[in-house]
Amino acid sequence: MALTHAVIGFGRLAQALVPALRAAGEAVVVGRRSPGAGEFMAAAAAAQADWVWLTVPDDHIATTASVLRWRAGQLALHCSGATPLSALAAAPAAAGFHPLKLLAGEAGLAGVHVGIEADAAHRPALEDLARRLALQPLALPSPMDSRARAAYHAAANLAASGVLAVLAEAATLWDEAGLNGADALPALLPLTRGALDTAAARGLAGAVSGPIARGDAGVLQRHLAALADAGLDADLLLALGRRQIALAETAGRLDAAQAAGLRALLVPR
Repeated sequence: MALTHAVIGFGRLAQALVPALRAAGEAVVVGRRSPGAGEFMAAAAAAQADWVWLTVPDDHIATTASVLRWRAGQLALHCSGATPLSALAAAPAAAGFHPLKLLAGEAGLAGVHVGIEADAAHRPALEDLARRLALQPLALPSPMDSRARAAYHAAANLAASGVLAVLAEAATLWDEAGLNGADALPALLPLTRGALDTAAARGLAGAVSGPIARGDAGVLQRHLAALADAGLDADLLLALGRRQIALAETAGRLDAAQAAGLRALLVPR
């Protein structure tokens, strides 16, 4: 059965979702506070739709859902990894459809995993839609309790913006080395991409490299000294180093004595 979709809000996610839905042959109406040509106010868009996507900011999802006039058979969806489906309690049925993709740059969704939180009645249709959008369906528990949701969203955030914190630390050390700061990201990003590409091919343990993976305590001591010279706290390197040791052990790169010696250097002082 052909469905009509209403997408309420037109931020970055909606700007990727609407063309993807249309390219998959879906009928889509857009609802927003200041409608453009061919668009509608939110209530008018929702009234035309079978599935209503609330792509507004997380803090506005529950409020937006509560003011729409729902009818039997409609499905409300949000695309937030952090917001519980209870925010859509005003709707007859609710589901989550959370693409694991940063949308600050390239807007396309194709190729990424999408977390789907839905009841048995709606999950098959959502998984089918995901595949037609060239997404990889990822089944989330339904209902997803608050502890699981927090862990899931923290994992996604750590894998995204968490990497930026590491690169910021690296850029500070680059400056400390007396190098041109403008060169830091262009020079360092290929290393990051290479590590990620290797992890995709070999798994996390198979991709670990550097002095910790080699058991090189002397180089690690010099890295810690460089942090002190740059006026940086050692907490990030210490935490990352301990986790790298665990990966290196999993990969069989370190024996017990090497791991113990490295851990001794990575104790907070």
